[in-house]
Amino acid sequence: MAGTALQTVEGGAPTVAVAVLVGQATAFVIACWIAKRSYDGYRDARRPALLWLALGIALLSAVPTVVRFLFPTLLGATSLTTSVVATTSEIAGLTAILYTVYGRP
Repeated sequence: MAGTALQTVEGGAPTVAVAVLVGQATAFVIACWIAKRSYDGYRDARRPALLWLALGIALLSAVPTVVRFLFPTLLGATSLTTSVVATTSEIAGLTAILYTVYGRP
């Protein structure tokens, strides 16, 4: 069973790498759960504000977590590229949440 390792450890303890991976996975799962609950609220009430909130939460927390983990691991993206894409997603998520609060969705 030969393959490429998803993550390797350089200059640090493997337990720290595992703890970081578990933390990232936990943050992703919680963000997806919150976004899904918001989307379910949208489906029940048909209130567009809840849809914008779900989108904002996903873009603010779930997408950057995936980008910061998968871009360097699978695509070999540079740190700059990863940071720009993750930060862009966070800004878009905050914008969607602000639109929910202050706009007229």
